[in-house]
Amino acid sequence: MKRLKAWLGVDQRRPVLLAVFALLGLCVLAFFNHLGSLGLMDKTEGLFVEVPRQMLESGDWVTPRWNGDTFFDYPVWGYWMVGLSFRLFGISEWAARLPGALAATATVLAAFGLVLQLAPPTEALQHRLGRATLAGSVLALSPAWVGWGRSSVTDMFLASAITLALFGFVLAYQAVDQPGLRRWGHGGMALFAGIAVLAKGPVGLLLPGLVIGGFLLLKGQLWSELRRTPLLPMAALFLGVAAPWYALATQANGMEFLGRFLGFSNLERFTSVLYSHPGPPWFYLPWVLILLLPWSLFLPVAVARLGFWRLDRWRQPPAPDDLSLFALVWLVVVVGFFSAAATKLPGYILPAVPAGALLVALVFQPLPSSAEAKPLGLGVRVTGWLNAGLLGLMALASALLPRLLDADPAYPGFADAVSRSGLPSLLAAILLLAAIGLVVVLLQPGGLRRLWLPNLVAFAAVLALVVPALAPLLDRERLLPIRELARTAGVQALPDEPLLVVGYRRYSVVHYSGRPVLFVDNPRKLRKRLAARPAGSTVLLFGSDRELLEFGLGPGDGLLLARRDAHRLVRLPIEQLRRLGQRP
Repeated sequence: MKRLKAWLGVDQRRPVLLAVFALLGLCVLAFFNHLGSLGLMDKTEGLFVEVPRQMLESGDWVTPRWNGDTFFDYPVWGYWMVGLSFRLFGISEWAARLPGALAATATVLAAFGLVLQLAPPTEALQHRLGRATLAGSVLALSPAWVGWGRSSVTDMFLASAITLALFGFVLAYQAVDQPGLRRWGHGGMALFAGIAVLAKGPVGLLLPGLVIGGFLLLKGQLWSELRRTPLLPMAALFLGVAAPWYALATQANGMEFLGRFLGFSNLERFTSVLYSHPGPPWFYLPWVLILLLPWSLFLPVAVARLGFWRLDRWRQPPAPDDLSLFALVWLVVVVGFFSAAATKLPGYILPAVPAGALLVALVFQPLPSSAEAKPLGLGVRVTGWLNAGLLGLMALASALLPRLLDADPAYPGFADAVSRSGLPSLLAAILLLAAIGLVVVLLQPGGLRRLWLPNLVAFAAVLALVVPALAPLLDRERLLPIRELARTAGVQALPDEPLLVVGYRRYSVVHYSGRPVLFVDNPRKLRKRLAARPAGSTVLLFGSDRELLEFGLGPGDGLLLARRDAHRLVRLPIEQLRRLGQRP
């Protein structure tokens, strides 16, 4: 240890590099560990991987297509990133998820860099590095950032771009007397807002604008900050990034693109419920708790310590408190905006996760001279005991999981495989040790500022010990049967023979079969779509035994082409399918 300290003391860059490499190691564990072990997850991941595959295959990088039709629900940034990864590394689950993992990692490192930059240079380097590393670690080990960072859907591309744009604002706002840093901050705002608009549409500009505008209004500095901001160069950079694809897509597809993208995918998504995803106004409150667990337990204390209800806390020049106040506005605006929307999904509030991570990290390692720098008190202590109790309950639930896990008829071997794996006991042991660790820290004098440590170690242990065994098990028991049957359908299908997926919309079947798919749950809905099929032709049907039975197909109906567990691929004469559609 003495040699390490001596080596680090030779050059101040060495501790910084060591902290960066430690964070990179944590990101490898969180986002890259067994990244390709799981097949594509249904529904949405299968869709977001197939669109870039078709772009790569067709050479058309302007018009997204899926399942034999144009697909304008989302812009192209995520498709481009996945398509580029396919071109560089080949088509695979690992390559599909790599861009999302890189985006998650870049945001973690940016959080580290921002918090390090905002610390006063007079503060000891070890304190600055400790705070910045903690901020990056809390974000890297937030369940939402891990989950979406290991996926290929667009949510991580939007969340990371919005976060980096907001980090750019903070950098520019705080660097009052540093013109160079202000230029970098303003450039980052424009660049990443443009990428956010390419990733998800107008919300990529609207959300950062609402957060920044709300913060500056509360600070009473909106007009003064606008006067100091190079709006024209920033607008030029933003439009240079975001506008070309929109112009090309409009030129190629005309009003169809504008109507379906701006009208359906944006306005209607906000004003009406789409794809059966409603929710009450408070829908996201429990999700904030879940997506940031266990760090979210400390959010009430973090917010209360800011004293945000006092106007004098806002009306002051740029100060250390501003990062936490800005993160609070950020969290409230994102959650409030999507709470007002009619269509609700947990992933929509992913851009709020970095704000929550900053708020919690700054409770334990506050910036000097900030309100949070006062001693931690009863609120943190009570939350620590709540944290320990919750981990203890989670450990008990994990230990009892084999008894509580019901057999799923569609995946009959899954519950038994989980029980035999020993993973519930391993997870229970990790959680129990973390709970004990929290109790020990709580009983130590001055231990409150180290309450983050047992949580961080436990989460890292789960990623290092549980995920490498759990991912292949999940794939083998739940995803591999679907993948194998889909590939069999692609090989066995006759020319122009329709492939029907019955029941749950397994979008991954389109990708793995390489064929267009009809998604159906009722044979009566097929009358018009298959009316032109000639007599004597056949169709392929894919589904679980239960789904096929509810559709009207018994165990002996049609020609069984393949079976995997409780899933079947059946060839059925068109006449028999039509008779099913005529039943009352």
